[in-house]
Amino acid sequence: MKGEDEMNTLPYLAGLAMRHAWAEREYAKLHADIVEARLTARAKSMDRAARTRARLRDRLSGTRPARHPQPAVYCARAAAHSAGMVRVAGGAR
Repeated sequence: MKGEDEMNTLPYLAGLAMRHAWAEREYAKLHADIVEARLTARAKSMDRAARTRARLRDRLSGTRPARHPQPAVYCARAAAHSAGMVRVAGGAR
């Protein structure tokens, strides 16, 4: 009888071990997502702070603020390509 009880518990223990391994992988994924989100938020915050410092420095020094970059020049090839595409909302351009 003892051998049969041990054999019945093996599938249960195997299931627990598989769920444990899955939980470890999920925890690692979630932890990596959290770390990535924190790093992204920190980088954005540092970028905003740098832009704010630059604006304040420009205002205090009396110089004109830097001009924004000009938009890309017209590209006939890209315009022709997008004109032939059917839009997701329906209809063609």
